[in-house]
Amino acid sequence: MKIYLPVVALLWALMQTAAAHELQDNRATLVLRDRQHLSLTLFVDYPKVLHQVLAPQSTAQEFMLVHAAMKPHEFQVQLLAAQRKLQDSTSLVMGNGKKSAFAPWVWPDAASVQKLLQQRAMQAVVAPNDHAHMVPMQIRAEAKSGNASDFRSVTLQLPAALQQVLVVSYQPKQVWLKPNATPPVISF
Repeated sequence: MKIYLPVVALLWALMQTAAAHELQDNRATLVLRDRQHLSLTLFVDYPKVLHQVLAPQSTAQEFMLVHAAMKPHEFQVQLLAAQRKLQDSTSLVMGNGKKSAFAPWVWPDAASVQKLLQQRAMQAVVAPNDHAHMVPMQIRAEAKSGNASDFRSVTLQLPAALQQVLVVSYQPKQVWLKPNATPPVISF
């Protein structure tokens, strides 16, 4: 039993270190599928983004307190306005110079967003000096093209409210695994 205690302590320390180094910045992932279908996934600190879109002149604490206390339908109106602004300031230009629109957009639901704002507001009041771990929220959108060569290269313009964004892009390789057949070698 004594031998396992140091091993458990070491593993716990490594897990804490790994969690401490998780990227906190906003991220975007572009995935090209079937050469004609581009998916965008944003991983963002949504309360911070909403603050930048809806009330950049106020402090973060003021923004959180005001929006956390709103009636749900009033908050939804504000949230929809922010989403329209973010969508309108996101653009994709294909290598041939044509613009492509992202649609449909999939946003976090208003109740979840307001709950997160309420949690942040509570933390700002109770423990203003504590640094909370930001859990990113996902926003998804799709772009399609009828021409397979349109997405060979693209230029992505994101809203300034997102601040600096790390963009990861790739085109996945696909292979079928068939029963009773020799499995293919998968290389990276």
